[in-house]
Amino acid sequence: LREGRPALLVSSTSWTPDEDFAVLLSALELLDAAVSSAEARRHFPDVVVVITGKGPEKQQYVERMRTLHLERTVIATAWLSAGSYPKLLGSADIGVSLHTSSSGLDLPMKVVDMFGCRLPVCAIGFECIDELVRHNQNGLVFSTPQDLCDQLMSLLRHHPHNDTLEALRANTALSSWAENWDRNALPVVAAR
Repeated sequence: LREGRPALLVSSTSWTPDEDFAVLLSALELLDAAVSSAEARRHFPDVVVVITGKGPEKQQYVERMRTLHLERTVIATAWLSAGSYPKLLGSADIGVSLHTSSSGLDLPMKVVDMFGCRLPVCAIGFECIDELVRHNQNGLVFSTPQDLCDQLMSLLRHHPHNDTLEALRANTALSSWAENWDRNALPVVAAR
């Protein structure tokens, strides 16, 4: 991986109340402040954040983004074609999921997309997220903007060579349908 390149963070959204982007924006402000000192510049990359999707709350967050005073972080929004979306995910260093589920029961398919592209995820915690994101195995789970900032700092230190990030990436591979059947369903069926 090329030394000195910016880190690429990706978050996908439908810009609805199920996703509070204020959490991400606050975390990015904290991160930017923490990595802007002369000493920190030696250990942390600049950060490019791409937020994909369309939805009803997009404009309010875009307006807030315009008011941020970030020195080492650039935020962009995009609507991507079905062919470009997996290419972006495959090029990214970290995915961020802010989906909390109004029912508390549905899992964010964006995380499945990210894992399918071998992209480790920082996901906001909610009732059943641990069914998909296993903390410290294939991603990290956070609760507050400070938690997310701390996680991003730990994953971006010495970018692009971070052992923790690579260990998470190694565990993002999704099992095939057949593997899941053999591991989960077959023992139940065979026991009858």
